Amino acid sequence: MRRLLLILAAAFLFSPLFSAPESTDPDFSGAWVLDKDRSFSNPAGLEQTLTIFHGGDALKLEAKLKTAAQGEQLVDEAWTLDGQEREYVPGGSAPGTKAKGKAYWLAGRRAIVIDDERTTPGQKGPVTQHTTRKLALSPDGTTLTVDYYFDTPRGQFESKRVFVRRAGAVPDAPGAHSSA
Repeated sequence: MRRLLLILAAAFLFSPLFSAPESTDPDFSGAWVLDKDRSFSNPAGLEQTLTIFHGGDALKLEAKLKTAAQGEQLVDEAWTLDGQEREYVPGGSAPGTKAKGKAYWLAGRRAIVIDDERTTPGQKGPVTQHTTRKLALSPDGTTLTVDYYFDTPRGQFESKRVFVRRAGAVPDAPGAHSSA
């Protein structure tokens, strides 16, 4: 009997060692500000802030961009990280623009990939641009790196935007809005 009690006590004490590990998925939620010095291949004079709401496989992005050529633009996107392609109406695009895209975790759930394709009416016919974005957090969660890969009629190019977390800024929960 005493031996059984010792075994049960040991099992109780060591059970946390054998329990399922807690989720280690990165949480991208936060208010982010572009670090121009660590970013490259972006439009001249780019200024950008980004607010992300992230919970499980739901991701909502709200961005404010400003460039010398295009002025200020607002972007409001919502994604489900399930890899399913969906059609959506892209904010800030030319009238008649059609878009489809998908978002998913990179293998090992270390980063998020957003793949989208936009087709805009043009003078010589439709113009299609394919964009892939990879969002990755630094191990300490203070730096967000977004790698962009563009495939346009004018060619292919890449850019990198590095953001730092705005101290003390925790976004409110997103509303029930979905762009994708």
